[in-house]
Parts: sequence; structure tokens; C-alpha cells
Amino acid sequence: MKIIIVDDNEEFRSTLKFFIEQKLKNTVIAEANSGEEFLTMDLRVVKDADVILMDIIMKNISGIEATMAMNWNHYGLKIIAVTMHVEKVFLTQIIEAGFKGCVFKSDIFKELETALNEVNAGRLYLNPDIKIKPN
Repeated sequence: MKIIIVDDNEEFRSTLKFFIEQKLKNTVIAEANSGEEFLTMDLRVVKDADVILMDIIMKNISGIEATMAMNWNHYGLKIIAVTMHVEKVFLTQIIEAGFKGCVFKSDIFKELETALNEVNAGRLYLNPDIKIKPN
């Protein structure tokens, strides 16, 4: 599976990349440290990704705004929100923005493989602790 990581925390991105490539045996094809950097990424690279992992809270352009901008163009991207926590308002925004999944950073290493497989197969994946389900 080819994956893009978008997160403003360099240490987290590095650790996540190592986990994805060494433990899950997938490939990280690109990284971005902001929503702006993601939106200026070569579109061929973005479209080549099977799944994109996107932090939702970043400076300037958030992951939600970046996802909305990309999905507005109908690229059919499979983007998983990566966050510290989800409140009802964020979950609604995440689903409306076109995210295909949501994982908590605190649980990412135990649930990432399942989340990637579910979203890559075209199914919605939400962290099991999320009690609020989309309509």
C-alpha cells in the first residue's frame, strides 16, 4: 500500500513512517508538514497514494480544510483523519469534509493496520471509542 503522511509534528511523522514501512511493510511515498504543503504537492503523487493519513489540527490550513479542498476536485482520495481526540463537532466536520476514517494518535499503532485496510477497501473506519456515528 502506498501512503502519504501529513502532520506538523516531525517526530510523530518520522515514527509513523518507520512503523508503516518496517512493521506494516507498506511504503510512505510522500510526507507534508502542513495543509499548505499537502495542497502544493505534485498531484500525480497525491493521486498515486492508496491512503493519506492527515492530522486534522495544523496551523493555517487545517487537515479538514486541506481534505475539503482536495475532495472538492473529486479526486476520490482515501483520507484518514489522525487526531488527539474527536468531539461531536469535529466528527461531523471530518465526515462532511470527505474523510474515510478517523484514528486517535494515542491508539494509532494498534489500529492503523485495520484502518488502512478498511479504508483502502472502500469502507469507513472510525476508532472503536468514537460513540457518535455519522448519519
